[in-house]
Amino acid sequence: EQCKAEQNALDRKYEQRCGPILERRRQRLAELGEPAAAGTSSGAASSGSSGSQSHRKATPAIPGFWKTVLQNSDEFQEDIEEHDEPPLDYLRDIRTEFVDEQGASGFRLIFVFESNPFFTDTELVKVYHTARKNEFVDILDCVRVEAPQIHWRPGKNVTVQLVSSKKSKGAGRHKHKARLEEVSRASFFRTFFRNLGPDEELPEEELDDLYDGEEEDAMDLMDCLLHDDYEQAVALRDWIVPHAVRWFTGDACDDEDDDDDDEEEEEEEEQDEEEEEEEEEE
Repeated sequence: EQCKAEQNALDRKYEQRCGPILERRRQRLAELGEPAAAGTSSGAASSGSSGSQSHRKATPAIPGFWKTVLQNSDEFQEDIEEHDEPPLDYLRDIRTEFVDEQGASGFRLIFVFESNPFFTDTELVKVYHTARKNEFVDILDCVRVEAPQIHWRPGKNVTVQLVSSKKSKGAGRHKHKARLEEVSRASFFRTFFRNLGPDEELPEEELDDLYDGEEEDAMDLMDCLLHDDYEQAVALRDWIVPHAVRWFTGDACDDEDDDDDDEEEEEEEEQDEEEEEEEEEE
């Protein structure tokens, strides 16, 4: 217990030192000025509308800053779809805070948005509730994820798309217009902002992963979703938010793509050498 208390004290000391630095970053991002170049990484860059007014409202100094940070991180780049980018252009800041002073009950992720045409919320707060499942093991496990309900403006919900329903068969000269209905689609705002836990229903987009629809399979799948979501959030809290500039520039990104390029070049060189040797033998 004493060791844990000392560790918590060190964490709080780090937060106090880091807080002013993050505040200065917020102020710099809010300053008006010439838009900076988007991050160059293996993952993503700002969309073609990077110079639009919507970008400049959120982080005028570096348009599309937080969107690019998320796209460049391994944890989020596969979750962000093209239709998620316009709302993320309005993302002004991401903050984190612990639920209690000791940090044992969990933490919050706070996504701060400028006023935008997509939803009425200016903050989306996601809460991770943690607890020690074994009193003899000093490990905190995520037991529940509490996500906010997003209040989408009419016709602006990017987590759904309008599709034409089948025309009903009519007789004679009567023609029936095709009806448009909303269908769920993949979206960062769908997969990230959802409630998870033993008392929650499985998200509809995950039901295809159930083999027989048995209760035991559903519980195992929910545990996996909780674990993956928690790991994603911890990475955002501990690494991505404090060092967001490094993710924006690409310095913190993995070099897997560069390694792949090097391997391809080596294979091409070896192939060229083999072809030259065959020509000399002929």
